[in-house]
Amino acid sequence: MGMIRAFISHASGESELAKLLKTRIESDFLGVIDVFVSSDGTSLVAGTKWLEEVTARLRDADFYIVLCSQHSVDRPWINIELGAALARNKPVIPVCHTDLQASQLVRRPLSDYESFDASNPEGLEKLYGVFRNALGSRLPEVDFVGLARQVHEFEITYQAQKNTIEAACNLPPRAATARTLQHPNVLCVSSEQFRETVREDLSLILKAFPDQVHHEAILTSADVSSILVRQHFDIVHVAAYVCPVSGDLVFSPVDPATKLDLGGKRDGLSADRFARLIKEAEVSLVVLAHNETLALVTKLLPVTNVVFALEPVDSTALIEWIKGFYTLLAEGHSIAEACRKAFALHQIPMMLYPQLEATVDAWRAAGAAGRS
Repeated sequence: MGMIRAFISHASGESELAKLLKTRIESDFLGVIDVFVSSDGTSLVAGTKWLEEVTARLRDADFYIVLCSQHSVDRPWINIELGAALARNKPVIPVCHTDLQASQLVRRPLSDYESFDASNPEGLEKLYGVFRNALGSRLPEVDFVGLARQVHEFEITYQAQKNTIEAACNLPPRAATARTLQHPNVLCVSSEQFRETVREDLSLILKAFPDQVHHEAILTSADVSSILVRQHFDIVHVAAYVCPVSGDLVFSPVDPATKLDLGGKRDGLSADRFARLIKEAEVSLVVLAHNETLALVTKLLPVTNVVFALEPVDSTALIEWIKGFYTLLAEGHSIAEACRKAFALHQIPMMLYPQLEATVDAWRAAGAAGRS
């Protein structure tokens, strides 16, 4: 058999596990297996080209690997991709991780297929066995114990992030989200690469802000630091690359596929420092324009409210949401009302996560201890 093509379907926040498996499978099988992960491309804004590429890869795939957690099995996008796999009658491989074991997978049709535990060496060996059988080759020499350990390290971090998001989701309405911002001062954080890559989309995003909303765009970490220390902003709107592992903002050019620097001096802003700047500027809300930002969200929630998407959002739909959300704010609706009404209007998963006030006390205590 020639080249085998596999498609890994995953929820937001699980891209690092998907890329870990992609890297190892392609390397261990010496390049005869091509693994596609939908978040490999520039996931700054999920535009038409992104959707076209995903559709083409779904059509060409020989195997569909589905990363299964308690969160992902309920995500609409996962089930759309699964439906495409079932329609083509191609093998489906559920790979369970974090808070869901293979023995606990009861959701049909996923439970109709043999599933594997990603942090179990035996499960990983069986996963590799599927590809070995398809190729008619020997099993590669792989340190499955070491690979399972890497998966487990991801699971620990991911579970902590999920716990933070769940805590925010379970909070009662907060006074901060009931604030009205009829003439909000908005800072749009972007980068030269984002502006060049999606020039038309960024232009439309900036034009989407209504006249009542003062906004300005900045493109470097130094400018972000300087302006947030000196000025107050009601909302910070992030339309730049965010590292899915650390949550750091990256302003220097990165390779869209590998997310590695393209040379030159790296210009970045750590998630911790960005959160402290947001706190210093007394920002009421941070809006994240793309979905692979879970690591950053968990850093921001102790200091402010956050809006972000748990699913990929098409750029056209995002622009319409921006128009609707900021217009509703300008009409006198509270942050919470504007988010709710914008969702009702456009039905895209840009959801509001309120600040974790209990965590703010811990944040302040930690800061005081560090200064003493």
